[in-house]
Amino acid sequence: MSRIRSMEDLETARQQAHQRQQALSEQYRFDIRVSTASCGVAAGALDTLAAFKRLAETLNLTDVRITETGCGGLCALEPLVQVQESGRPPITYGRVTPQVARRILTQHIEKGLIVPEYVIEAA
Repeated sequence: MSRIRSMEDLETARQQAHQRQQALSEQYRFDIRVSTASCGVAAGALDTLAAFKRLAETLNLTDVRITETGCGGLCALEPLVQVQESGRPPITYGRVTPQVARRILTQHIEKGLIVPEYVIEAA
């Protein structure tokens, strides 16, 4: 995309980003976002991210996209992970270790059961 020089350019960029996101949500049933900002990395987010990727492959979860995201603003609860099922509101988990990542994949993704003890309640 070229430089954004006007409000119209900004709106065009927004619409294009929305279309790309919509296409991805049709391709994947679940989108798992691991916060890998500096506070997340210090709390072990890279190990959590690696665990999600490794376990998703082991479990043959082909309808799951795992990506990194920036700061979630809740440093004390890192590593943060957001799970969004297509067409549903996101669920945010806190203090997600590789062991918790396994539970999220086997309970939430495979069985549709949220792992309540790690859910961060919306304010």
